Amino acid sequence: MRLFASVILLVAGCSATGSANLTVSPENIEQQAARVLQDEVGTDYAPELDCGSEQIDLVEGNTVNCVLTDPPTGEEYDTTVTISNVDGTNYRITAEVAETQN
Repeated sequence: MRLFASVILLVAGCSATGSANLTVSPENIEQQAARVLQDEVGTDYAPELDCGSEQIDLVEGNTVNCVLTDPPTGEEYDTTVTISNVDGTNYRITAEVAETQN
């Protein structure tokens, strides 16, 4: 399985950390990436993603390592989500799923 998907997002759930960067929760990235990948593949279900528990900086080129689980099979795939086109709380994500399962 090798998928590339992208979406432009407007996120209301952003927050500022001790740094000057806005951040977004990993749950938000997980939900958005799952929706995009579901649309890309055309399944009736969304994959499950685990992108950790740390807030994610909205910084151009920031990558987030996630694990995608295919619900019907339980197979897991490494997935890299990349943040780009950051403009305040607007940004684009792309998700690349590994060709082979873990």
